[in-house]
Amino acid sequence: MANKKFSQFEIKTDPSQVDFLVGYTGLENIQISTDDLLPEIVQPKSIIAGTFHNLFGGDPGIFGDTLEFGIQALPLSDSSSVLSIPFNCKIVGASIKWISSDGAAITAGNSYQVKLYKMNNNSGKTTDASNYDFVGDFSGLLLDSSDNGGFPFKTSTTEFTLSAGDIINVSGVETGSILSSNAEMEMTIVIQPI
Repeated sequence: MANKKFSQFEIKTDPSQVDFLVGYTGLENIQISTDDLLPEIVQPKSIIAGTFHNLFGGDPGIFGDTLEFGIQALPLSDSSSVLSIPFNCKIVGASIKWISSDGAAITAGNSYQVKLYKMNNNSGKTTDASNYDFVGDFSGLLLDSSDNGGFPFKTSTTEFTLSAGDIINVSGVETGSILSSNAEMEMTIVIQPI
């Protein structure tokens, strides 16, 4: 039992400085942990979408097929789509979905991996490969001969940390020789502020 009236208690506004809150229900005295009062904080997330056009042709693209964010950069041969990051965040997930009416045509020994690049010279041309550093592969976003004839949907939980002011390029890079196609594939990227 406290040795003061509730109205005499010291006021605190930082829950980390409080062990328990006390009260009563009828004649029963109770204490409640502050951990039980604060709901789990849900981190906000945002989804960014883009499209890979004319798959396996590397046009547009400096590393392979470049993910077009929002609107297709034109003319294709003079442009490379990038995304400017407005706040510190991390990529926490991504997915790709084949959206063309014809299935993927990837034969044995060939593959297509979605990769992340970050500009190392934000004032440089987006079409100059030397202005980028390779960050990493989106694990799970790999097309290979097991996808031949299908309409793949793939997901990734690979995390990448990005800072405000970073400029990124997402590209699908082929290994081997996959015939060019007018097929398209959509990609969603989930980011979370940090």
